[in-house]
Amino acid sequence: MTATHHTTVELTKLARVLNRDPADLAFLATLSPAALREFRDQITDLTARREARRMQRVGAAAKLVPSPIAAKITEAAFGPVLAAALAGSVDPARAVAIASALSPSFLADGTLTLDPRRAVELIAQVPGPMAAAVASELISRGDYLTMGILAGSVPDSVLHAALPHASDLDILQVGYYLEETSAADRLLTIVTDRVPGVIRATHDADEWPKAITLLALLGPTERSKLANVVAAQDDEVIDGLLAAVDEVDAWDTLLPVAAGMAPGPLQRLAQRPAMQNPTLLTKIADLALTQNLWLSLLPLATHLSPTQLHTVAARVATEPDDSLTTLIEQAHTENHWPTLLPVALALATPDRKRLAALPVMHRPAYLTAAIEATATHNLWPEALPLLNDLPTTTHDTLAAAINTLTDNNFREALEAAPTADCTTTLIQIVLRQDVSSRTRSLTLLNESDNLEPFVATITTQDPAIWQAIFDTREETPEPLRTLLTIQATRSDQTDSAST
Repeated sequence: MTATHHTTVELTKLARVLNRDPADLAFLATLSPAALREFRDQITDLTARREARRMQRVGAAAKLVPSPIAAKITEAAFGPVLAAALAGSVDPARAVAIASALSPSFLADGTLTLDPRRAVELIAQVPGPMAAAVASELISRGDYLTMGILAGSVPDSVLHAALPHASDLDILQVGYYLEETSAADRLLTIVTDRVPGVIRATHDADEWPKAITLLALLGPTERSKLANVVAAQDDEVIDGLLAAVDEVDAWDTLLPVAAGMAPGPLQRLAQRPAMQNPTLLTKIADLALTQNLWLSLLPLATHLSPTQLHTVAARVATEPDDSLTTLIEQAHTENHWPTLLPVALALATPDRKRLAALPVMHRPAYLTAAIEATATHNLWPEALPLLNDLPTTTHDTLAAAINTLTDNNFREALEAAPTADCTTTLIQIVLRQDVSSRTRSLTLLNESDNLEPFVATITTQDPAIWQAIFDTREETPEPLRTLLTIQATRSDQTDSAST
């Protein structure tokens, strides 16, 4: 969507250079915005080179008369178009002196064809009051195109002087026509205190498509700042944005924005009614998986309800094994295990087992990173059920990872294990630890307030597991050893219990 809107903007700018109606250039709409801008610059450069010698002669002649007289000649004989062409051929200080004697209306007319690239020094020396007067004139005309082209070239001081003459909606309109990310970031920084008003004006005027286009132009930092401000607005404003994003199919713009939002605003966004729609969530997940936005989706996933997560996970499950492998590798590279685990757990049981069976999930570095992320963010309730789906060949790696846990981290895992229905698996992993680490784990389990419920959920009837438990009975403190003996009997493992 945003590419289409940026193309529209570029066609409008190109039409200005060619003095044509934008509709006449509709046949160029299949070109990228970058290609259209390059074409526009080429035309401007060609025109400037063709007129360079003549402009230099006229510029030299302008030095021979006083500034007030030169201004009269400029206004009466040259006109604004020629005056703008001359701007780059006259000493900047001299040009500013002549311009100061011209009316804001005339100067505004001249900016229509001024090439900022050839008037950098001149623009830098324009006094604030003059810039403000010209900006006020352009805004009163609704000429946001010219304002947008110039805004990226003028210094901050000029913008500070000019923008107070713009309404909140005017600022949005100017931003829509900006040329570069740096210009959009700078504009947003300068009007930080007015951003809430701009957002409200955008909603009231139903100009969300333009705001979304500006959002796509911003750099990651400013984009996230703006998104956080949007998320702090009234529900109707947030809902208006989400409706507009869906209507113009701009989720490819909003997802990267959401990825950089603070947790609170992101959670509020995830809880809006529009985000409860399974069809929409499937659409968003599909876009993330097909447009390389997977890492942008994961931060949002941590704030989705179980129902929402199941919808997203169902779409993820349709990916083939090689694609799932790539998704896991991407998440690992960017340390996204805390956001990946909730999605993985939301998979249906067969799909979760398929995921756990992938060789990529058995890589020691991946398993260790997953355990570290789980401990750091206390995600044991989310992560422990996945242990049951991993093959026993991974237990040595998991045991080594558990060795590095703090006592408090391990206690948190013990607390979550019964509810996660993975006490047996956790015990199997503990038994694979080295003697020193295993003794520590068994001691911590013995001291746990959760000891009896924990042991009561070890209901396996696999004799090998019970035999391994009682092979370590000399390391097992009381009352854990007694409870395990009783539980073995309950599980019809009397032979193991009596050894």
